[in-house]
Amino acid sequence: MSGRMRAWCRWTDGEAGSSLIEVAAALPFLLLMLVGAVDFGQAYYVGIEVGSAAAAGAAYGVTKFTDTAGMQTAAKLDATDILNMTAQAAWGCECSDGTGASVSCASIPACGINLVNYVDVSTSANFTPLLIYPGVPSMMILTGHSRMRVGP
Repeated sequence: MSGRMRAWCRWTDGEAGSSLIEVAAALPFLLLMLVGAVDFGQAYYVGIEVGSAAAAGAAYGVTKFTDTAGMQTAAKLDATDILNMTAQAAWGCECSDGTGASVSCASIPACGINLVNYVDVSTSANFTPLLIYPGVPSMMILTGHSRMRVGP
């Protein structure tokens, strides 16, 4: 037999191509798992950013608790890489035990001396995964919320 014929026989003896077939059969499943892990990681990152932005807006509100536009701006500036994020802010007063909350202190709660002010910042962003998975919505709304007391 010639050298080419022997090489061809070795290549086609049954075992040399089996690993190639196994890789070809497993590759779509492995790629699907990789894309799923990337999607999960991106959703987790956006969730952390949205929650952190709400905390940043509330932290700004502690210094200037009537400036709701400033709280919203601080929240958006904390998550500049999340393009579709929205922020809402409110402030008010409540009793120190958490009852009798009044937005913008429109009416003073009847708790007397233990009156405290609070700021409330809520953020949300839409997340769309790379692929559509069974049982997982095609778009998710991720939210963050932070509420801090300002003091008397």
